[in-house]
Amino acid sequence: MNPRQRRAVLLLAIAVAGLLGTFALVASYVSDVETEVGDKIAVLELTKPVAANRAISDDMYRAIDVPRKWAPKAALTDPTRLVGVVAAADLEPNSILQEGMLTTPPDINQGEREVAILVDASTGVAGKIEPGRRVDVIASYAAEAGDADNGVKPRPARSIVIVPGARVIAVGEPRAKAAGNDDAQADPGQVVPVTFALDKTQELRVAHAQTFAADVRLALLRRGDAGQRTAGETIFRGEDPKG
Repeated sequence: MNPRQRRAVLLLAIAVAGLLGTFALVASYVSDVETEVGDKIAVLELTKPVAANRAISDDMYRAIDVPRKWAPKAALTDPTRLVGVVAAADLEPNSILQEGMLTTPPDINQGEREVAILVDASTGVAGKIEPGRRVDVIASYAAEAGDADNGVKPRPARSIVIVPGARVIAVGEPRAKAAGNDDAQADPGQVVPVTFALDKTQELRVAHAQTFAADVRLALLRRGDAGQRTAGETIFRGEDPKG
């Protein structure tokens, strides 16, 4: 072997040693990183925007691997958790799905609103009205004297079915009437929060009654009774409405 060949072999050996040293350094670095990062977990990430109250279909998310130590504690890992739920708010793509981002679908139809009112428990509401039942919402108004000078006619005391057959979607726990209220001090009773599914007109009627009526109460309907009424059956002024 001549000197030139020996030099070539020596340079080749040095290059191989350098490559082996570089590979060892890279392997050591990767091992250190993996040791520091730890094991990974597959989480669900959105690939498309999702509007509030919309279900998340299979083409809207993907599973990605992230270090377990860096994954959100509430991150979703099981696609079956997306069944029967909807987005609680507008969600952006590339967001990791978490528990608080999803909720059960609202129990209202298109054009309806969830409206909650406090009803006096003494009317017999407590413990008898359940979600899914229907009730008549009845408002009672005191007599009004009127003003002849301004052309305002007097109005007799009256009770009005402001919403016949309102659908109940939630009933809260009885609670004491608001402290500091004169009525509460005179009558230390309880009220029950009841939530209904109402259309826009019914919502306004209930809001008006809550503000101006002397009393608002509920009448529980028989199961299967939708509460249809004629206009003449919704107002009572102290006499038999059918007389």
